Amino acid sequence: MEWKLITFYKLIRRSARKLIDILTGIFLSLYPESVRDAIENLWKELKVEWSVLRSKKHFRRLRGRKGIKVQLGSGRDIIIGWVNIDLVVNTPTDFNPKEDKDTVLIEYDLRRGLPVEENSCEYIYASHFFEHLEYRYAIRLMNDCYNALRSGGILRIVLPDISRWWEAYLRDDYEYFSEIDILKKLRDIEPGTETLIDFCNFGIYQHGQHKYCYDTKKLSLLLKRAGFNHVQISSFKEEIDYDKPIRINYSLYMDAVK
Repeated sequence: MEWKLITFYKLIRRSARKLIDILTGIFLSLYPESVRDAIENLWKELKVEWSVLRSKKHFRRLRGRKGIKVQLGSGRDIIIGWVNIDLVVNTPTDFNPKEDKDTVLIEYDLRRGLPVEENSCEYIYASHFFEHLEYRYAIRLMNDCYNALRSGGILRIVLPDISRWWEAYLRDDYEYFSEIDILKKLRDIEPGTETLIDFCNFGIYQHGQHKYCYDTKKLSLLLKRAGFNHVQISSFKEEIDYDKPIRINYSLYMDAVK
């Protein structure tokens, strides 16, 4: 019964958020677009601050624990038995806190780093997340991941493989992008005007959500500078990576061992 009440509370909270967003949208419609953008960004940051304050109790509960497995930027892709962290974590409808006691969901701003104890983590996983951080925040988080991992612990990072996107562009290879419906991804493009550069724009910018691009050389260099002893290019692993074709075909995989 307790977990049902928790789920009901989260549904109510989510509904309240949506109502506030709707009312905010009505209010913002009274102002020019540039002013609306500034107010929206401020409102988002205020909501982020509230999430950070609420997350402190969850991180306190992790103190003293060893062998923790953490997923950064989990979104709706929760890994059962892991600590899942993101600005917004979508709770699966079949999730039962009593049955999945080792599964932790924390809404937190990872631009501020990873506030767990040193040497407490066994595995840290981030799939299509680091590209959403501005460079300085990404560097800070990589350093925090190194400190959080035990000796021999693994940081696995999955990112868009932008270098292969450009290679396909240079060889005029439309077939490479066959998994992407660019008119659905970039709705401002008029049918008949799409070209290969639109696929590259989507991969690099993704509506302004992507803040920095990496290739294997750059990512490897940064991880080594953070202190990782062994860094190697990897490939899709069924036991942990998301098996959507668009992820498998357009991603680079890298493991870093402390």
